[in-house]
Amino acid sequence: MLICWIAAVATLWRMAHPLWDDLLTMGFTEIFLGRAAAIAQATQIEMNTTVIVLFTTHIDIMTVFLLFPILTLSYRSLFKESFYQKHMKPVFAAATKSVSRFSEAKVAGVFLFVWFPFWGTGVVVGAILGYLLDLRTWVNMLTVSLGTLTAILCWVFAYDKLFTWLGGISNSIPAIFTGLLLAALIVWNVVHGVKNAKRNGASKRRSKSR
Repeated sequence: MLICWIAAVATLWRMAHPLWDDLLTMGFTEIFLGRAAAIAQATQIEMNTTVIVLFTTHIDIMTVFLLFPILTLSYRSLFKESFYQKHMKPVFAAATKSVSRFSEAKVAGVFLFVWFPFWGTGVVVGAILGYLLDLRTWVNMLTVSLGTLTAILCWVFAYDKLFTWLGGISNSIPAIFTGLLLAALIVWNVVHGVKNAKRNGASKRRSKSR
């Protein structure tokens, strides 16, 4: 799926088709800032709705397929390594908080977790939640894929209605809204990263003192 994305961007670039730039920026926006930011960006530039749904679903599923085996296979062997503590442990921590809530409705719980658009939810954390709930890998991946597809359809519908309404007020408002949303998500990710770094530093100091 990663090769398909790169090949599509390269082919469109070679053909001098302007869509290559949109697919490239949307993909990286979704990977680093989430599906909401990518869909808002695509809606603002009036990209075809079908393309938005298919492409954002592709990127979400690609991301979880790439990261899920890395995270699960390194869960035990790299638990004490600094790279794991900094970059991987927060993902497991976010998923672990929801294990008790979804222990009864495992498949439905993972689906709702991925679909519901709140901070800390998403395909990767949802896949790890399914792993901690002992779902079979294929069941977990299928549930996460359907959950993210449903979430994307909801986001696309919501943003289409929102941008149509904002565009009726002023043509410049959708672009301003998209810029503010991207800025807010960047700030939130930076603040969240700083908090995790401080938390990891504090835990290391406690371990050394013991």
